[in-house]
Amino acid sequence: MDDLEAARFRIYAIEDGAVRAQALAFCLRTGLFDRLEHRALTFDELSPEASLAPRVLPALLAFLCSEGLLQRDDEGRFANTAAASAFLVRTSPRYVGGRGLLFAGFFDAIGHLPGTLASGEPWTPAGQHDMFAGFGAEEQRWFAEGMFANAVHGAKALLEVVDFGNVRRLLDVGGNAGGYALTIAAAQPSLSATIFDVEALRPLAGERIAAAPLEDRVRFQGGSFFEDALPRGHDALLLSSILHDWDEKDCGKILRHCFNALEPGGLIVVTEPMLREDSTGPDHPAASGLTMALLGGENRAPSRVAAMLAAAGFVAAWQSPVGPQNTTVTARKP
Repeated sequence: MDDLEAARFRIYAIEDGAVRAQALAFCLRTGLFDRLEHRALTFDELSPEASLAPRVLPALLAFLCSEGLLQRDDEGRFANTAAASAFLVRTSPRYVGGRGLLFAGFFDAIGHLPGTLASGEPWTPAGQHDMFAGFGAEEQRWFAEGMFANAVHGAKALLEVVDFGNVRRLLDVGGNAGGYALTIAAAQPSLSATIFDVEALRPLAGERIAAAPLEDRVRFQGGSFFEDALPRGHDALLLSSILHDWDEKDCGKILRHCFNALEPGGLIVVTEPMLREDSTGPDHPAASGLTMALLGGENRAPSRVAAMLAAAGFVAAWQSPVGPQNTTVTARKP
């Protein structure tokens, strides 16, 4: 197959992306990967287990096997692959399935993407404010679980490019259940951290802190980074995948609160998907940038993030790629 023919099949994969995402979300919601983690099942056993009619099961199994998520043994039994066991079984510490369930919840919103691309406006006037306000308890937990595993992976990559060795107190603003804060604290025994996020996340954050276990060095404080003053007394502040959720006006409000809370000389670390300066990629930030546009946010180039930090009063901006997904921009409070 030549390069042009390969490109044709990549286009096909883009075109049926919504079907792939919804099929995966169905398997996650019905617990298919969780069941197959305990024992391999035959076709006849899978139909009732997966809540599927026999007519559609062959197509779903073929899809999951072709995507490297299931495998069939010589006796005709289907089981999880190593990738499914690591990332799609809900009890796995590396679980990222919550993100797939979250995007399934965006299904109606995604239907408005053509309008956003034409007008530049989010799908509702309030953008992400509407989305988060509309989350129920279970949707909030799916979001938190999906973001937690993603945050742990992101934190490990961030530790390779940002030195937290001299940080004593870290404030993780919008830190969800603590994927970044807990991972950084585990790597830096002299560091303590405060996770700041909405009160609804306290139970899950408490579970994660206890499981670490890091109750002696990591705590959770509930609040809104729009409406409440941030906790004081920290010499470093982290914004992981926060600014790209919001428009410039909201980002300015968040950054002013961050500037006021951070100790003089303190470090601010922004890490999230960012576009190349020439708008040629990379793949993940480019694709997720379409979602951000739909919801009222924006994946920006590092120079624009640095400019927002400067406008809030921060100085000495520095930037670096962080793996294939994120970029970090750091700066100091004078």
